[in-house]
Amino acid sequence: MIDREFHLQDHDLYLEAFKLAAQIPPGKVSTYGAIARALGDISASRAVGQIMSADRERPFKVPCHRVIYSDGRTGWYTGMGQGAEKKRELLRSEGVAILADRVKDLEGSLFTVFSGDPLLVRMAEAQRSVASHVSQIGDATRFERLAALDVSYRGDEAFAAMVAVDRKGSVLEERTVRCTVNFPYVPGYLGFREMRPYTAVMGEPRKDTLYLIDGHGKAHPRRAGVACQFGVVHDVAAAGAAKSILTGVMKGDSLLLDGEEAGRLVRTIDGRTYFVSVGHKASLDSVSRAVTSLPADPMALAHRLATKFRRSAT
Repeated sequence: MIDREFHLQDHDLYLEAFKLAAQIPPGKVSTYGAIARALGDISASRAVGQIMSADRERPFKVPCHRVIYSDGRTGWYTGMGQGAEKKRELLRSEGVAILADRVKDLEGSLFTVFSGDPLLVRMAEAQRSVASHVSQIGDATRFERLAALDVSYRGDEAFAAMVAVDRKGSVLEERTVRCTVNFPYVPGYLGFREMRPYTAVMGEPRKDTLYLIDGHGKAHPRRAGVACQFGVVHDVAAAGAAKSILTGVMKGDSLLLDGEEAGRLVRTIDGRTYFVSVGHKASLDSVSRAVTSLPADPMALAHRLATKFRRSAT
């Protein structure tokens, strides 16, 4: 059973990371990686760094200056290239010994005993559940309506666009939606950042449409990228059309995961390349044929519309 509400919820990773950082006592430090592990996945380390330097309102006092790099470097404060000396001064005032730009006794100063919600663990479990519901059966070339979805960002503000075309490449519909997301990019968890804007810009799900999502489907560490989430949660035919590889190795034009073909490099009629993969209710072969046979590239149209929408917004 898929928990639709969980996949469409506005998960606030900022708040969860702030809750963890607030547990670091004076005189101690922790690392971006330690907080990422407490959230459930070390791959969120970069996102934790982004969160700690984010210019946004905190619901309580958050000692971001106590979060440092795993090698002991104190790093920046309030953003890349900013506040390095202020951060060291704050740590010294709390009794943390600093030598040059590093904590002198990292092992003795390190705090890692966090208590909180391992949100990313729950998200990974939800993705595995989605993977078990994905159907790879269906002919993507039978659809007369194809809708491409893309998102452009300004910080954590999402500008989503959808462009629907027919088999001749004629534009049938264009839609845009603007919303705020509270989940920064974490590798492997893109769906939890983009499901809300994609869902909003889609409108009512249509059974007569193949949805082409800017992201991966089965070509994902847990075989459940954003295209799978979108397809399964909304019970529609969907496919991923990503611009780069998230995981796996290429053998010719095939993207292999554990020796099996999970995606494929395809070229549109105008020469653009995408790594396509199954989202739901369509086979990889038919998705590849559907994308390459179109006389126009709806993914490029959606990308341009999302970018234009963001640039024109005040």
